[in-house]
Amino acid sequence: MSAPALKPTAANPVKVVVDTDTGVDDGMGLIYGILSPELDIVGVTTSFGNVDVDKVTRNTAVIMERLGCRAPLAKGAARAVGGTEPIFNPEIHGEDGFGNAFLPDPDFRDLVDVTAAQLIVDLADRHPGELTWIGLGPITNLALALLLDPQLPRKLPRIVWMGGAVSVPGNETPVAEADAKHDPEALALCIAQGWEFLQIGLDVTDHTIFEEEHLAAVRASSSPAAELIAAGVPSYMSFYENIIGRYSCAMHSPLTVAVVAHPELITREETIPMRVELTGTITRGMTVGDRRRGQKSEARRWDRSTPTVRVAFEVDRPSFLSRYIERVTA
Repeated sequence: MSAPALKPTAANPVKVVVDTDTGVDDGMGLIYGILSPELDIVGVTTSFGNVDVDKVTRNTAVIMERLGCRAPLAKGAARAVGGTEPIFNPEIHGEDGFGNAFLPDPDFRDLVDVTAAQLIVDLADRHPGELTWIGLGPITNLALALLLDPQLPRKLPRIVWMGGAVSVPGNETPVAEADAKHDPEALALCIAQGWEFLQIGLDVTDHTIFEEEHLAAVRASSSPAAELIAAGVPSYMSFYENIIGRYSCAMHSPLTVAVVAHPELITREETIPMRVELTGTITRGMTVGDRRRGQKSEARRWDRSTPTVRVAFEVDRPSFLSRYIERVTA
């Protein structure tokens, strides 16, 4: 495994922009980020994904205000870069996008009058070389920011994205993960930029499970974070019960945020050539990683211009889960 670019601490936190399509697990990830002294959240941006961008922005503002996060919040993309209208699945994250918790309306006190893409560009200009962009949903806002400023990778060097599936099946289709499938063109554009790109995909998130015992610990706490999670996660766990076979849920976005705060949680990763399937009739959105070894034949080797991506394949799940519960219940 390659050495992490940063080893954040409470005394030396890493500056991050969190881009989210706040459904239940995304909200759980944002909560962990806000509570993590290792992370300095300098901006939050929203995108369509689990639900429409208006609901996402509302859910995000609720969480930020409940937990006292005063970072600028910018509303972002309502659809893919190519204009494709999204299809939502309310049975997963609820009609409100947060497990049918129907939390009281926020004040939107930190909502700024610029697009998410513009805020990303502005923050990269303000903190050149310092930012890590954490993506918890479709990567559309980052692609739009690239279109605004093609020099962005020189100023925003590190990308950590929750999405994709290399060694396991997809969850949107048999081969495509949902965030990749939402906007494959945006993903293909973003991975081709040459920045440090870490993919936290279903390869690790599908095996990182929030169990009933974790819910019991959350319910026993009166912290604002625990109250938010207890309100939103039960419906999400009920949906996952049909997939996992027990009342529980995968921790996709929380794990993605946590590996930025605690890079040592990744115990095995590979840097591999990757392409995104854009035209396949049944494979669109597939993240195709070339893990073949010894491909010396020019006929069998992918073009050397194929971008490479760091992909996590194993994480320290017990350490992550214990840290998560400890932090959100404190």
